[in-house]
Amino acid sequence: MRAWFRYFTPGDITLIFLLCVFAAVLSFYLPNRLTTNGNIVFISCGSRLVGRYSLNHDRVISVKGPLGETKVQIENGKVRIPSSPCPNHYCVKMGEICSCGSTLLCVPNQVVVRVGGNESQNLDAISR
Repeated sequence: MRAWFRYFTPGDITLIFLLCVFAAVLSFYLPNRLTTNGNIVFISCGSRLVGRYSLNHDRVISVKGPLGETKVQIENGKVRIPSSPCPNHYCVKMGEICSCGSTLLCVPNQVVVRVGGNESQNLDAISR
């Protein structure tokens, strides 16, 4: 059982431990540094844009889709879908979003809620 362990020196074990700690710290630190909070919500139904709304003002927007009315709630700088006529309510279970590029989808009712930012916060260029 301990046969594999004898091939490691104390320096190897220390290095492996430090790499694991470094990876754990980066996994908590980097996601918060790479995402920015948006300030505009784009709501679409099918191929038409229903509206652009600020995340700074609390409100409830009703969006009419093929199945019925989907409610979109903006509150405390976050957006969520509290109710929808879709059968499984996956869009309601998705929770709140607030960072740029985040999206809420109600596929059966064709409602898309996307968080964006000012033009200065968007990407300058795309590399391939």
